[in-house]
Amino acid sequence: MWPFMAVVALASCAATDRPVAPGPVGPPRTETGARILDIDGATRFQVMDNFAASDCWSMQKVGLWSEENRNRVADLLFSMDKGIGLSAWRFNIGAGKCPDISPWRTAETFETAEGRYDWSRQAAERWFLAAAKARGVRQFIAFVNSPPARMTKNGKTYCTPEVGPTNLKDGHEGQYARYLADILRHFREDPDPAQRIDFGWISPVNEPQWDWNGPGQEGNRVPNDVLKSILRALDAELKRQSVPAKILAPESGSLAIPGMTGPIEMYGARYGAYVRDFCGDPEMADIMGRLVCSHSYRADLLPNGLVNARQKLRAQFDLYPGWKFWQSEYCVMQGPDGVGGGGRDMGIDAALNIARVMHQDLVLLNASAWQWWTAVSKEHFQDGLLYTDYHKIGDPETIYTSKTLWAFGNYSRFVRPGARRVALAGAEDLSGLLGSAWDDRETGRLVVVLINMGAAPETVRLRERRLQDNAAVRSWTPWVTSDQPGDDLRRDTAVAGGTDYTVPARSVVTLVGNTGA
Repeated sequence: MWPFMAVVALASCAATDRPVAPGPVGPPRTETGARILDIDGATRFQVMDNFAASDCWSMQKVGLWSEENRNRVADLLFSMDKGIGLSAWRFNIGAGKCPDISPWRTAETFETAEGRYDWSRQAAERWFLAAAKARGVRQFIAFVNSPPARMTKNGKTYCTPEVGPTNLKDGHEGQYARYLADILRHFREDPDPAQRIDFGWISPVNEPQWDWNGPGQEGNRVPNDVLKSILRALDAELKRQSVPAKILAPESGSLAIPGMTGPIEMYGARYGAYVRDFCGDPEMADIMGRLVCSHSYRADLLPNGLVNARQKLRAQFDLYPGWKFWQSEYCVMQGPDGVGGGGRDMGIDAALNIARVMHQDLVLLNASAWQWWTAVSKEHFQDGLLYTDYHKIGDPETIYTSKTLWAFGNYSRFVRPGARRVALAGAEDLSGLLGSAWDDRETGRLVVVLINMGAAPETVRLRERRLQDNAAVRSWTPWVTSDQPGDDLRRDTAVAGGTDYTVPARSVVTLVGNTGA
């Protein structure tokens, strides 16, 4: 982590908030020059389900560390006062150790034979499940990258060209469904209360439109017809075993390719066109609970990638009212300048770019969940919230925080499950100020997340109207992440409602509004 601290300037609060007539361009401003941000509590959008990250595949290593260092990692991820307060955790159900694959990209399977399991496996990952639960996480998602090798055509947990449309053996949808349901039921009924995890969701495929040829990691391509068969079998098996988990699909690999909105043909089979083929299928609507999930990889290029891909996908969703959308995996693969995610960027540049992607998914796609790829990374790549130089037993158990971690926390710690996004006008500049507002009636708070991409501070005044129960904000408490020393979700001095606040340059600020007495 680079140690930085910010100085936050508070503008004059004495002048009236009557807006000055705007010029040809730009937002309305007060007579003090503050940008007016109008919040309309009666214009309401999605309800937030969660912010999450995954254990894949690093927690099988980190979970073997000393208790002190394991707890430090868990606090940084899950604690509401020591960390970023993730509200959900994604658990990878391993497909079995494959010797062809890097040990950091393959994981144990619980299955020892058909219908038989060794529940002592994945102990390191299970430690973090329990640690998340102990720190207040209530939502858990199980996901799969490949079926176990026993169920694959080539006996491996990655694809090769000769397996054809999918590596899952023909006719094994039922066995695969039983395998997943058995695992979820075991966790739900574990005799140890600390290890008892009620998975609310199960994701049986991952990025099914990629070919996954070669031993880079666990992976399996799945054409649409086979995917539907898997979902039918899993739905029936979950019901048979009385496991109330919901099914997540299709986990598309990207928003920005035809795979989300149009078909791909490979190996004589059809992949993609997920919105039309799944949202438009009444049977799938029932099985999927009208929830579709995708990854935001390669949908972050400026000037148009951040907008066009999402507008096109939003237009597709609008044809099927009643469906929710989750962004269920992201790290930097392309980036705003098209140079990729190579190298560890622990500073504010990567954090701001990622926060902007989060904002676009939340505001343009009405995402009800936003989930990061892997919580801890050993790579020199922009794919972690935390980083380590640890590779094998005996190495120092290093932990490095990133500004991305804390910027993610500007959302995850304060926009809690059940908060509803409401309209915010005046902060829609991809290279300047971006903002979203969230009404959390359970806590009596109005939360505003502001991203200042610009090189200069931006003074704002928030004006709210038509909040539920005629509430009004009495004070705003700012939480600041910037490139200045100590600005890692630093709590700033509260300001009165209706007064000015200066958002530091190159920062993410969460303003928590108290609407109580």
